[in-house]
Amino acid sequence: MKVHIVFAHPNINSFNGQLRKIAIDTFTQSNSEVSVSDLFQINFKASADEKDFTKLHKPDYFDLQAEQLMALQNGTFTEDIQREHRLLTQADLIIFQFPFWWYSMPAVLKGYIERVFSYGYAYGRAGKYLQNKQILISTSTGSPLAVFAANNRSVEDYLKHLIVGTFELCGLKVVEPFIVHGAKQLNEEQSEQAFNNYKQKLISLQ
Repeated sequence: MKVHIVFAHPNINSFNGQLRKIAIDTFTQSNSEVSVSDLFQINFKASADEKDFTKLHKPDYFDLQAEQLMALQNGTFTEDIQREHRLLTQADLIIFQFPFWWYSMPAVLKGYIERVFSYGYAYGRAGKYLQNKQILISTSTGSPLAVFAANNRSVEDYLKHLIVGTFELCGLKVVEPFIVHGAKQLNEEQSEQAFNNYKQKLISLQ
């Protein structure tokens, strides 16, 4: 099994960072191949623009989708995008690990999608590279579950744009998300229970 983790948190030792490590350790111990993209740590470029390409098909008028399609066909994406394409294409399971900020994901992860889930690769008539791969969202919130319950909404409701509008659109098989509510408010015992729950979920996906 090949697993690719896309990690989006500025602190690799954070709660999310610990979930990242659990995933790496769990899959490595089962002899799975694990690759990781630590977006903040590598200063991953978040804006989709002309600098995503080593050569422009139409330099006089920039059309992102048209350039992405041509770059895929001609190998003119920049190396960071090509690297992610290789890792995602090889993966059987993709994990998006991130904190739940402003009822969504960090901006760098949105930029990752715009640059890497490119036209012709992840979506569009010829965009078949991600179809039928499993994808798991693993996230933590600052607010406890009661806050979401009081609003009659769940984290999944807020992430519908990601689950439906991105993952399902690209033909990915979405695994039930792993969500830890009120992560900063957990005591040591509660944190350990959350970590164990995550490990068990990952084992069930193998």
